[in-house]
Amino acid sequence: MIAILADDFSGAAELAGIAAARGYRAEVQTVFDPTSDAEVIAVDCDSRGLSEGAAAARVAAIAEAVAACRPARIYKKTDSVLRGHVRAEIEAILSATGKPRCLFIPANPSKQRVIRGGRYFVNEVPLDQTVFANDPDYPRRSSAVVDLLGTSDLIEMPDATSVDEVAAWAQGMDAAWLAAGGADFFSERLGGKDLPSMPESLARTLLVCGSHAAWESGRGAQMLARGVPVTILPPAFFENSPSSEWVEEMRQVLTTRNNLMLAIGCPVAPVSTEAMTKGLVAAAVLVACGVSGLRLALEGGATAIALIRQCGWTRFEVLREGLTGVGGMRVIGVDAPLLWVKPGSYPWPEGSIGAGGSDGEGTEERN
Repeated sequence: MIAILADDFSGAAELAGIAAARGYRAEVQTVFDPTSDAEVIAVDCDSRGLSEGAAAARVAAIAEAVAACRPARIYKKTDSVLRGHVRAEIEAILSATGKPRCLFIPANPSKQRVIRGGRYFVNEVPLDQTVFANDPDYPRRSSAVVDLLGTSDLIEMPDATSVDEVAAWAQGMDAAWLAAGGADFFSERLGGKDLPSMPESLARTLLVCGSHAAWESGRGAQMLARGVPVTILPPAFFENSPSSEWVEEMRQVLTTRNNLMLAIGCPVAPVSTEAMTKGLVAAAVLVACGVSGLRLALEGGATAIALIRQCGWTRFEVLREGLTGVGGMRVIGVDAPLLWVKPGSYPWPEGSIGAGGSDGEGTEERN
C-alpha cells in the first residue's frame, strides 16, 4: 500500500486520481480504513482549518495508524502554495513514523508554479502579487519560502524550476526520508505512465465553486465562455435555506442545459467563510436531489468536504478519468452522483465541463 496524507479532500482526490490514471486501485478516505484492498489510499486529514496544535495532533494520530499497517511508502500532500500548517504537520509525521528528515517539494512546474532562488512564482509572478495574497484564510503576503514554511532543521525544500528538476530530486532522494509536497513530486515518485482514460458518460454536471482563488481567477467568466450558466447565491442564502421556487428553477436550468455552476462569488455583506460554504453546499444538495445521471464537480477542498460530510460519505473508489488535477470518484456502498473533485486554484481541463467554447447562451444569473 502507498499511503497519502492530505490536509484537505481536494488534495487527496488529486493525487489519488494520478495513481488511478496509472493503473493503481486507488481510494480516498475521510476515515482511515486499513481493510481496504486499494493499492493507494489517500486520507483526507481535514486539518487545514484547524489550529496548528490540533492539526499536528490529528495528522500524527493518522500517521501512527497508517505506519502500523507497514505501507510501502507514505507521501505527505500539502497545498502547493503552503497554505495551512505545513511545517507542523510534516514534523508531526516525522515524529510519528520515525523518519529522519523530509524532502519537501510543493512547487508544481507543470502548472507554472516554481521555486527559484528561494522565492515562489506563479506564472512568473511572485506569489505575494497573485490572487493568493488575498486568500481569506491564509493570505500569502511573501514569496520567500522561508517565510511561508518557517524554520525547520528536519525539512529540506530545494528550488524546483522544471519537471525534470523535480524528477531528479524524486529519483535521487534517500528512501528513508519522508517525501512531501505537491502533485508533480508525487507523480515523479510514483513513476509509470498514464493509461488510456476511462471517463464515465453522464448527461449532466453541477459545478459547485466555493473557492476564493478560483473565483478571483475568473472561473465564472471561463464557464460562461463554455456555455455553462453561472448562478451566484445571494447573501441571504448564506443564512437561510434557498426557497423551493429557486431550487426548482435551478433544477430546470440544470436538466435543460445539462450544466450549471453554483458559486459563492464575492459577497458584499460580511459573511464568515464557514457560513458561505454551508449555504453553498445546502443549495447544491437541494438542487442535485432527484436529478438523474448527475456528476457533482466540486471545486475547493473546504467545499468538497462540507458536502461529503453532509451526505455522510467516507470512502470513495477513484476512477481512471484521465483529467489532470481532477479526482473522479464513485461513493462506495451508496447510490450517489459521481464526483469530480479539484483544488480551486487550477482551471478545469478543456472539454471536462461545458462545450469548450461559447454557444452564445451562457448568462450569469444573480438571484
